[in-house]
Parts: sequence; C-alpha cells; structure tokens
Amino acid sequence: MFERTTKIGDVIKTGTVIDAEPTESLIKNVFFNKAPLHDGALVIRGYRLFSAGCFLPLSSNDGINKDLGTRHRAALGMSENSDAVVVVVSEETGTISLAIDGKLTRGYTPERLKDELINLLIGSDEKKDKDKKEGFIKKLPFVK
Repeated sequence: MFERTTKIGDVIKTGTVIDAEPTESLIKNVFFNKAPLHDGALVIRGYRLFSAGCFLPLSSNDGINKDLGTRHRAALGMSENSDAVVVVVSEETGTISLAIDGKLTRGYTPERLKDELINLLIGSDEKKDKDKKEGFIKKLPFVK
C-alpha cells in the first residue's frame, strides 16, 4: 500500500516498522507465505518500505463480490478511509488488483500496474523527483 497525503499512522502502528530501502528480495521475504508478516499489509511511505504486517480496516460495503476474500475487503476498506493506493495480489490466483477511492480494479498485468502506479504516484512531478520515483517503482517485484 502506498501512503499518499492521508497519513496512516494508526495502520502503521498495527505492524512492525522496518523503515528499509526497497529491494525485491526484502519484499519477497515479507510476503513469503511462512513469514510472520506475510498476512498483513506492507506500507510504503515516501521511497521506503516503512511497515509490514499491518492490519487494514475491512470494507463494510455489502455489494462486494462474494468471491473476494479478506485481503481484497481490507484493500477496499483502506481505500475507502484514505487516499492510499492499495495493490492486492491474490494468494490463490496471482491476480493483481488495485484499490483506489473505494473501487477495486482487477486483472492488472505487471506492465499495466507499473504504468498505473507511475501515473497515480508520480503524475507530472518535476523531472528530478520523477526519475527517483520511477526508479523506486521499478524495484517492486510485482511490476515489470
């Protein structure tokens, strides 16, 4: 989950602060299915992997597809309560989804996700900052 202007300190407190440089191996270790932090959310603040194993508020929307599990309901709940950009990867199918503003869009390819994250998180920033953010996004293992 990418924190934007809405600070989510209450969510961060539910996890373990790691405050680390992003690396593919660290992200993969956090989400390894036997790792203690794997079931919670990873909060990205700025250019840092900030906190892992965080609990997110579940959506109370009754119209959510019954096929979606807790992970997707939590992503939606977080996006309903903040301006965070929440990436969800289904543990069962590997399907990549994005929750923004209380809406879940499913079926992203890694390439499309990268483009969408660049658009959402970078926009029209100055060139210097844009290069830094693009470099950060390209380090994420679920984008190509």
